[in-house]
Amino acid sequence: MEPQRKRGLTYGRLMIVLGAAIALALVIALVQSLLLAHQLGFGEITFSMLQRASYDTTELTRADLDRHNGDTGKIQGTLIYIKTSEGNYAKLAVEFGYRFWSPKLQFVIYQGVVYDDRGNKLRELFNVYIPLNVKYDVDAGLMDTEGASERGVDLAFDERGPADQTLRALNGARFYLPKPEELRR
Repeated sequence: MEPQRKRGLTYGRLMIVLGAAIALALVIALVQSLLLAHQLGFGEITFSMLQRASYDTTELTRADLDRHNGDTGKIQGTLIYIKTSEGNYAKLAVEFGYRFWSPKLQFVIYQGVVYDDRGNKLRELFNVYIPLNVKYDVDAGLMDTEGASERGVDLAFDERGPADQTLRALNGARFYLPKPEELRR
């Protein structure tokens, strides 16, 4: 009589499966890096690129940003440009998201740089979480709940329904979503 063979996941089989998973992850990472090799990083987006943009959008929905997110490659979040109510320029990597400790949806600026109209850097922004129904002054880096003046606020994060969030430009500010070809070297 022939001895019974063990069925199931043995140590050797586990090592084969683990090795295959690691190899697949490495192949995926390589393909992604090749696809993004010609993609600009956040720091490579220049002031002159911001100046050349045509700022004509006053509302960006969550769907607009989600749809555009795949075009920003190496940048966390979706890249948007803003011409502020004071005539300054900003590049922001943004997303609708949640804080670890809060179940409420917020508008998140992962990183941003604000320039004056001559290209001088005015401020940098990192991990700014803007709650619903709050206005934000990009130039000052303040929310209206923190003392930003009503005339200086540039954007508001509103919700019209559970799946309908909107970023609105205020006081003459305007948005621009850069096209994928504008973000390539």
